[in-house]
Amino acid sequence: MDRFHLPAVSWDSLSLGGDEAHHCIRVMRKRPGDEIEIFDGEGRMARAIIEEAGKRNVSLRLAGVEIRQALSPVREVAVGIPKGKTMELIVQKAVELGASRIIPLVTEQGNVRLGGEEARRKQGKWQRLALEACKQCGQNFIPEVTVPGGLREWLAEDQWNDGDRLSLVAALEGERRGLREALALSREKDARMAIGPEGDFSPKEYHFLAERGFEPVSLGPLILRTETAVLKMLSFAGE
Repeated sequence: MDRFHLPAVSWDSLSLGGDEAHHCIRVMRKRPGDEIEIFDGEGRMARAIIEEAGKRNVSLRLAGVEIRQALSPVREVAVGIPKGKTMELIVQKAVELGASRIIPLVTEQGNVRLGGEEARRKQGKWQRLALEACKQCGQNFIPEVTVPGGLREWLAEDQWNDGDRLSLVAALEGERRGLREALALSREKDARMAIGPEGDFSPKEYHFLAERGFEPVSLGPLILRTETAVLKMLSFAGE
């Protein structure tokens, strides 16, 4: 069943507007009487019947509401922003693999520099992609995609110091445990995972992560592209 996002503030009026109305009527060719699925991005979903369909507004009638629990355990992924449009793929696939939060990182050895208005524009685009991925894969909680920033900005809001959660960083060198081994006894724990860009994290960044409790893990004998490393870490963590 085709899915559309109806923000929580709009459930009293029960009408799609803006881009969602356009997508429903102009792209998906829905008509009055058709049944669709709506979700608010905060766990509530419902079957709904289209009652009236206009260019900018689609009126709905509920046919059944469900409340879903957020995915557990929590999977937060921070990734050094790669070149080109690869971050778009990362956001899409991270949502499909159950990421709860996605943190794009501007790193010392990465090839991408973002700041100010450009960073906010990128964040808005990636957040919209996360919404589209939720519509496609059936996820009812829209993961937050943060404004691009550095490791210090990400970890300044650190809420992960209780010892009951995993903190892992994909590392290319040095003493490391295998990813499967690191996850083996802790699959029910919330986890945050850090993956560097094409140029990897710098020694200074690795030191900074280690000081904040991140354990280095190996993803295998081959050097993976950034997007592949993200997919592997989330896939293993979700097993």
